[in-house]
Amino acid sequence: MVEAPFTPLTRAVRLAQWGDADACGFELDTVDHRVRYCAAGMDEATAHGVVFDGEPPVDRYLLQFWPAPVEPDRVVRQTSDKAAYWHKFAREQPPPPTPRERAAAARAAREEEARARAERAREHELREWAGRLPTERLRRVGGNVHGMRMLDVHLVHAIARVDDTTQREIARSAAHRACTLAGLADVDWIAPALAALDVGRALPAPFDDSGELWRRLLEDPNVPRTTITLPDGTTHNALQQACALPALLGAAEPDSLQAALDALYAATVSHGTDHRAFLDEVRDAWPGLGVVPPAPAESPPSPFAFLPPTGDGFADTASGPRTSVAEVRPTASAPDPKASSAPPRNRPPTTPPVARRSSGMGKGLASLIPASGPRHRPAGTATSMDGVRFVIVAGSSGRPADAEPAALYGLASVPNKGVDPDADADADGEEEPHHVG
Repeated sequence: MVEAPFTPLTRAVRLAQWGDADACGFELDTVDHRVRYCAAGMDEATAHGVVFDGEPPVDRYLLQFWPAPVEPDRVVRQTSDKAAYWHKFAREQPPPPTPRERAAAARAAREEEARARAERAREHELREWAGRLPTERLRRVGGNVHGMRMLDVHLVHAIARVDDTTQREIARSAAHRACTLAGLADVDWIAPALAALDVGRALPAPFDDSGELWRRLLEDPNVPRTTITLPDGTTHNALQQACALPALLGAAEPDSLQAALDALYAATVSHGTDHRAFLDEVRDAWPGLGVVPPAPAESPPSPFAFLPPTGDGFADTASGPRTSVAEVRPTASAPDPKASSAPPRNRPPTTPPVARRSSGMGKGLASLIPASGPRHRPAGTATSMDGVRFVIVAGSSGRPADAEPAALYGLASVPNKGVDPDADADADGEEEPHHVG
């Protein structure tokens, strides 16, 4: 006969016997109990062995529960060798934790897991946001915040810090710039929307019907058709007008921060491979943004992030011929030897981008050469960056003569005809490309 404390965690208690024997359920109050376990005929049952159906039982057992304060385990009576063996074994074991100790340990484990999970989330967020945690408003904002973050995370931080009025100015200017750049500002049904945006009115038709809006953009003969290479260099025939129009839609968003980021993202994508110069102009147009660190050296995303539809501080600088697909090259333009090596007053120093594999919009590895370094490197040049060895592979800048501009969002791709990044080393021993992910 032995006794031990027992505290049920729920009213429903299930008693399960050893192995596959029957189980039974009953109810107890969720308070401290004393439980007594009584056994008779244990030695006889051991000597007898298995009891088959129809045979009389050899041993008997009784389990009793009653409310009682917690007290240590106790052997009330011991009269068999079998009981003596198990009691000796039990005394040699470390004392088991009490129910309260088990509950406290489980609670501490949950708290530690929650702390570790929060720390992992914080570290992930710091990596995504270039070592600076975003404001709570920036965390909650919708739209293209993450697309803009990949283009220039430090500028996103700066825009999040300025007041709502400045954010609205940035949104309106970005919309004007994108529409002017794409030749949309003077289209008879787009100009009224820009005017409404400037005075804070709702955008007129067809901007209230997404299907009609995009149908008209694609079918109106007065809308220009120009193509660009997207900022990540993987798509060479993106329809510039489809990239630019979301800037107008984004600038009309109710939240001024989302409006600024959405409009700026679409305007940046509309500039294609010239987007860095445009972002520098944004910094110069609003000195209140402050001198922000350079943009991250990662390839910006394709404009999948925006889907239609969801004071012009620099609109006058958008004039000039628009780029066609035949004129676009994924590599950077040659530096001006007369240009000063020091960055302008409110612009970050140039950050060399990293050679990256195409994100799926084309085939091949886009080689983005640092603006401050040599303009061209031969395929097979080994370079070290943060201890990772990789090979610059030249990509094709050409396209088939019959390639057509993309239809709706300007997202159709033309396969590159340059070096296959998945090919083995050639006969001359050229090293196989190592992709930096």
